[in-house]
Amino acid sequence: MRVEAKMCREQQAIQLAIAENDPLQSRRDVAAAAAKAWGREALQADKREAGYIDPRDRLDAEITLEFAQEADLERSENAR
Repeated sequence: MRVEAKMCREQQAIQLAIAENDPLQSRRDVAAAAAKAWGREALQADKREAGYIDPRDRLDAEITLEFAQEADLERSENAR
């Protein structure tokens, strides 16, 4: 599932607040790592929302189309 940049930034802010204020160091560490990950995802979401198509997404679409075409061919051959 792809998430919007706005949601990523909201989650990043929540995690940053935990990282700054939680009394337990281990939870602060986990929250800081989560905030970093949400920040990276926000950057990716910005690109997607701006219309950038990742080459891996394009390759996935091409592979899916190839499988669909092969399945259509098999169905037409089996119908004979």
